Amino acid sequence: MKFEIRYKKYLLYILAILAFIIIGSLIPNFLQPRNLLNVMRQCSIIAICSIAMTMVIIIKGIDLSIGGQISLCAMINGLLLLQGVSLPIAIIVGLVVGTLMGMFNGLMVSKLEVPSFIATLAVGQVCYGFALLLNNGRSIGGFPEAYVFIGNGKLLGIPVSDYITLLLVMIGAFVMTRTPFGNHVYALGGNEVVVKQEGINTNRIKLMVFAISGFCAAAAGILLSSQLDTVHPMQGEPYQLDTIAACVIGGVNMMGGEGKIPLSLVGALIIGCARNALNLLGIHPFFQNIIVGTIIIIVVAVSIYSKNKKLEASKVY
Repeated sequence: MKFEIRYKKYLLYILAILAFIIIGSLIPNFLQPRNLLNVMRQCSIIAICSIAMTMVIIIKGIDLSIGGQISLCAMINGLLLLQGVSLPIAIIVGLVVGTLMGMFNGLMVSKLEVPSFIATLAVGQVCYGFALLLNNGRSIGGFPEAYVFIGNGKLLGIPVSDYITLLLVMIGAFVMTRTPFGNHVYALGGNEVVVKQEGINTNRIKLMVFAISGFCAAAAGILLSSQLDTVHPMQGEPYQLDTIAACVIGGVNMMGGEGKIPLSLVGALIIGCARNALNLLGIHPFFQNIIVGTIIIIVVAVSIYSKNKKLEASKVY
């Protein structure tokens, strides 16, 4: 058992490296530096969203509003930039809107006890609606050079997007492993009744987790619009499924209580590599969604089966 526990955490890294080598050997252009940098940039959006999604799933929730928030916050930020608002102010407004939408999710889940998948699904649709209304369903683009540099520029040969992603992942990992808030999040996912008996305000924890989720979705949306130099009202939609897939592949337990942000980053890299490989193989995006969805089903089924087996083995007759 000790052997299994010690090496199980390295299994994901080993599988990721093996998949990377296999894909690289099968697809000639996959290991080209230009393509790898493109993969890293693509992964940054999924990775940022998976930071908060990891926290949400750990407390036995789900955030299905991420795609809508990515679109809405990027649209608000973009429209402000085109109106001549300064870059820092436009970004701050976009982040604040995302955080407020996340807090609204948290209030519905904690105070009104609305199941998170219903509350966030509804908020996500509201966000898509506002994103469409703000510019009559049309895309916008042609942002200032300084803004586009955030998504496409490089410092010391490394994309700025990668610096931002790594910084947010490090902050998220620190919060979850080195702060009382992180301990409370894990405890809430483990047993909410016990946490309440300890006198900890569980509603406040849920509110903060969903607020962080809104902030990360807004940050991802703004970064995506700077990478593309455009905003489409529905451009956040593909990232909903990939974010959940990254967390699941990264070992986040859909039953709550377990999960690590750095492993979700690995999951995001795997999803990014898989998407890129499927693109290079000429697989249609519709089929890609089928493949990613199937991966989620298989991983979740195996995870639940494994957990049930452990519970069965731990029973005392």
